[in-house]
Amino acid sequence: MLRRLQDLTALLLALLLACGCLTGCAGTEAAPAEQESAAETTESVETVEPGLVRIALSGAVDTMDVHRNSEDYMIPLNIYERLFDIRVKGDGSTELAYGLAEDWSVSEDGLTYRFTLRDDAFFSDGTPVKASDVAFTFTRMLALPDSIQTDFADMIRGADAVMEGETDVVEGIRVLDDRHLEITLSEPYSGYIYQLATPSCSILSEKCVTEAGDTFGRTAESTVGSGPFMVTEFTDSRIVLERNPYFHCHEGEEITVRKAEILVLAPALVDRMFREGELDLLDMNRVNPEVAQQVYKTEEWADSTLAYSRVEVQYLMLNVDAPPLNDVRIRKAVQMAINRQRILDELFNGDGRLIDGIFPRGLIGYSEENQGWLQYDPEAAAELVSAVPGAKDVRLELAANSQTELRILRMLEMIRQDLTAVGLDVSVVSYDEASRMYLRKAGRLMAYTGEWSADFNDPDNFIYTFFGSRDKTRFRSGNYGNEEIIHRIGAARTIRNEEERMAEYAQLEKILIQDEAVWVPLFSTEHLFVLGERVESFTPFWAGWGSLYLKDIVLKPEAR
Repeated sequence: MLRRLQDLTALLLALLLACGCLTGCAGTEAAPAEQESAAETTESVETVEPGLVRIALSGAVDTMDVHRNSEDYMIPLNIYERLFDIRVKGDGSTELAYGLAEDWSVSEDGLTYRFTLRDDAFFSDGTPVKASDVAFTFTRMLALPDSIQTDFADMIRGADAVMEGETDVVEGIRVLDDRHLEITLSEPYSGYIYQLATPSCSILSEKCVTEAGDTFGRTAESTVGSGPFMVTEFTDSRIVLERNPYFHCHEGEEITVRKAEILVLAPALVDRMFREGELDLLDMNRVNPEVAQQVYKTEEWADSTLAYSRVEVQYLMLNVDAPPLNDVRIRKAVQMAINRQRILDELFNGDGRLIDGIFPRGLIGYSEENQGWLQYDPEAAAELVSAVPGAKDVRLELAANSQTELRILRMLEMIRQDLTAVGLDVSVVSYDEASRMYLRKAGRLMAYTGEWSADFNDPDNFIYTFFGSRDKTRFRSGNYGNEEIIHRIGAARTIRNEEERMAEYAQLEKILIQDEAVWVPLFSTEHLFVLGERVESFTPFWAGWGSLYLKDIVLKPEAR
């Protein structure tokens, strides 16, 4: 009976769309036949298909399966939903927003979370989203042999037994009925709700995944979600998303994009097509840095350019076990010797800000008190180097990836010059990616640059990821071994009082970076976008990623 009702609903929606009777969230009218590819013709605002937005990616998307892919979130953000989302408010701050969940509560002991799902949530094949789909999603996240997202479910009670293949049922997940379920953690974790907003925790259709098998996420036909869009074409060079007719907007939400054409293009082609009106939104990371500086960071494009701070930290990791870095005085000397502002200005066009800790601006737990202490002081750095016997006689190696972009290689060379100037013997050593990753995971790299961008809006996403256990610090070649601090980082996850938890994270950040100098915080960069003539406004993803919500692109009235 339910299936028959859904079929009738789908037929009614199709008729309404065809006659232009639906507006706002559900779509304004049936889209005309698909126009010529944007790569083949230059189109004016008047001739482009109404409601169409055209954007570019730098590389092909291998899979839309979020349990097997942590690199390409553009498609998952738009075709799936999560229990919660992080939304950007008018003042630029962020807030937790409901997604598939419409209500939640947590027990007094901080262990059991109870969720109520919306009753108007449907997958794009017309089947309702049920609590059993949520349970299936988190169980699969743990049980899938090649899952790379186990970190987002391993805190659930009984997760270890599933990951070890002892059972296929997660003890801590209990489905109460179609709209209610409970998730019980093995220990309190105060950042859990924020974690559920990450793309990695997108809710999948049990029916779709089971029927699709290994093809799930690799073809348009085998991939179903409950997000505002559904994928109708999926190739290495072109992905097409269209409005999900079953999607219901949240209160006050209006979506002007009805269809998206996502093209995989080389940087030079991205630049040309955007300037000729064949792309509607330019991510400046998709063009060569020199083009971004010389063409788009000019007065001509100033009124169309949007700069958004990334919630990220770029850093130089230091191996505290490797001489001469095993002496904290040398690590502090390295911190003071690097001219971070020069690197930011010369390599990133000054688009960003220096950061002096672990937590970037925009992240919950960011502490202004822990900023401003790290100053470029080569004279003081040279004095520290001279005070450590034998420090000048040990070569410090900066590890590079032979396949990395030229800008990062230039950054390592600038760091080498700064450290050499204060008396250290430093070289840049290039490894192929496989060897570099092997050595990093084995804890054997001496120093390397890295970037960490927020997956979810909680300080735990940064500090626990890098310093939450001895295994984690070795995995990233930090080899930090202060067991007292490591224990405090783990214990901070369980603090229920939010003010106390943030104060503890601020204190731990100070100890790690200022007192023990475990790494060199460099800067956070800005993400720049340029709006095309058909786009009225755009709100980037809260963490400043290149992946974005299509519903946050607002087309001009004449382009809808």
